[in-house]
Amino acid sequence: MNVLEMQGLGFKAGNRYILKDIDWQVKKGEHWAVFGMNGSGKTTLLSIAAGFMDYTHGDMTILGEHYTDENILDIRRRIGWVSGSFYDKHIFRESVLDIVLAGKFGTLGLDYDITDQDVRRAKGLLHELRLGKKTDYPFDFLSKGERQNVLIARALMANPEILILDEPCTGLDVFSREYLLSTVRDLAQDTDSTIIFVTHHTEEILDVFSHCLLLQNGTVYANGQTRDLFSSEQLSAFLDYPVQVSWQDQRIHVDLEVNSNIKNLMATL
Repeated sequence: MNVLEMQGLGFKAGNRYILKDIDWQVKKGEHWAVFGMNGSGKTTLLSIAAGFMDYTHGDMTILGEHYTDENILDIRRRIGWVSGSFYDKHIFRESVLDIVLAGKFGTLGLDYDITDQDVRRAKGLLHELRLGKKTDYPFDFLSKGERQNVLIARALMANPEILILDEPCTGLDVFSREYLLSTVRDLAQDTDSTIIFVTHHTEEILDVFSHCLLLQNGTVYANGQTRDLFSSEQLSAFLDYPVQVSWQDQRIHVDLEVNSNIKNLMATL
């Protein structure tokens, strides 16, 4: 079963195509990395998938349905969304626990009745993400890495069928990034959700992402098995620069091939 299917999808702003002719199918239980340079259209693509933007061309189904005015809120509750764009000015004043609890309903603020079971689940998720002692902290008091983990707990609160992580490591220091990637790996191994992880850093692509979509200038360059696409030959062609690719410690490692003129210059220094 395809949980996400795009056919000839496009998004045009004025006279410029941000996305064009996107064909992409994601099956239930698959974990995808979406990789491309800044400005390639990654965030726009996943914002459309999550129902926060509308496409201007083509067709898309998500969880077997088209978005309509009547069902959009119900579908969004079935999709977990973690993105820096979530940082609304009001969220910083809310407690960690309240932010996670509101994730069950896909809202900001607790406008619904909360049960004791909801509280236990929210606290359990925060404990698993090593935030069990900070449930009453204001969101503003947390480090950026901790905030990202709160948003992951919030996204998981509704048992989403799809979990979208849009550049979740942006702005994190090395330690916080590794901590977050470890969390993502654990989730991919333990969850029934389909995970879509968006990044422009090759070193963030984990072995648990079985499939990859390469996005370039708003179009699909290639998609398929991650280990097939992240070969030295394929990635060199995609980047238009010679690189050597290897897998080390369950992660992709990329070395740039320095041309002979630069090597000779460096040898004289």
